[in-house]
Amino acid sequence: MSDVALTVLFSTRNGEQVLPRTLDAYCNLDRPSQNWKIVAVDNGSGDSTSQVLASFTKSLPLEILQQPTAGKNRALNLGLSVLEGRLAIITDDDAIPDRSFLTAWSRYLDHARNYDLFGGSIDPLFEAPPPEWIRKNKTQFDLLFAARNLPDGPIDADEIYGPNMAVRTSVFAAGFRFDENIGPNGSDPHYPMGSETEFCSRVARNGAKAWFAKEPRVGHIVRKSQLGSPYWALRSYRHGRGIAKQMRENGAAAPLSVRHPTVMRQLSRLRYWLRMLSPFPLQRFNGVCDYHWMRGFRDEWAKTTGAHRPPAA
Repeated sequence: MSDVALTVLFSTRNGEQVLPRTLDAYCNLDRPSQNWKIVAVDNGSGDSTSQVLASFTKSLPLEILQQPTAGKNRALNLGLSVLEGRLAIITDDDAIPDRSFLTAWSRYLDHARNYDLFGGSIDPLFEAPPPEWIRKNKTQFDLLFAARNLPDGPIDADEIYGPNMAVRTSVFAAGFRFDENIGPNGSDPHYPMGSETEFCSRVARNGAKAWFAKEPRVGHIVRKSQLGSPYWALRSYRHGRGIAKQMRENGAAAPLSVRHPTVMRQLSRLRYWLRMLSPFPLQRFNGVCDYHWMRGFRDEWAKTTGAHRPPAA
């Protein structure tokens, strides 16, 4: 029987630019008293990702899998097949762990035993300094850059973000898997986002409880390109699609703006356009995010209902 207690799992696609920094950080972590390993799933990369991963196999307890079909959740589901231990730490290839990352997560092998889902702290790690005004809309800031900084304690399942989360492996042993029809997908740049939210919410509906673990912390790389309106628009559109998809599949009623599209749509467009033309950058930022979020929501809601049901357990 394996003596591994913790498995770190992430997928990567064309990650050659970020993987050396991320894996170097894992090489320099404080080691927990328990044994651990990393599972990295190469999701059909067309660059030197495989070679970069292979170069770390002598310095890390690293297991590499190949999932050529695009889709982050498809890659994670493959990784679940080689999980070991009692706690699976799910992260991203561009999430740089703090030195105490593993020792902090290892405490949850025996702490908060009545909780199965855990969110950890996430600090945006900007390649270029962001404008100060962008922090004033905390909701949009947290959404765009996956920032998480909550006190230790119980939380709602939808407060867990993908770059730093953990799941007791008993959840996966019970049959839960990630929904492969939502989340990052290299073949669909407009994919509906929110895969971790969907997964955690689905597990919570089956009785699991969620906890925020403040001490385990990562720095999530924010590229220069993510500080412009094209990125804000695209991410907001993806988020709108993801929310609509989850609402529809959970049997929620159509929002008023969908049931009465003509008048409501024109009024909302006018409001968003006025904000996008504002001389104030924060108002323009909010207008771009809100307008494209609503576009994504409406586009996704318009699809045929009932065409897909996520795996329950």
